[in-house]
Amino acid sequence: MQQERDYIQREIQRLTLLLTKLIGKALELKTDDFEQGFHNIESDLKNEFDLTLSDISEMEDSELSEKLDGLDEQHLEKLVELIAHLVHNLEVAFRIKLAKKGIVMLDFLDANSKTFSLNRIELRNKLLQQL
Repeated sequence: MQQERDYIQREIQRLTLLLTKLIGKALELKTDDFEQGFHNIESDLKNEFDLTLSDISEMEDSELSEKLDGLDEQHLEKLVELIAHLVHNLEVAFRIKLAKKGIVMLDFLDANSKTFSLNRIELRNKLLQQL
């Protein structure tokens, strides 16, 4: 039982570290190599979470909520942070869709979390500016 908990905790930490690295990559993306960097981020997300930002932008809110229900709270917040760092470089239609889904994700977090987060408020404001 303890080994199982340790494994789950290590896996959560590994995925949190991955998302943190993806956020770092997003912050370093330049306009000329943005598309390739975005593709790399999408590939990493697909491999680890079986989910991409493109998938998220196309999902119905109810479908997205079902998908989010299986993810760790830390991972969700990091995923929204990743979205917030990327949206300003995306084409307008995709940016708006993804920003709206980021807000849906924050609403899901607020509804299902027992903790209050100033970071979520900042992320929400950042995403609202993109609409």
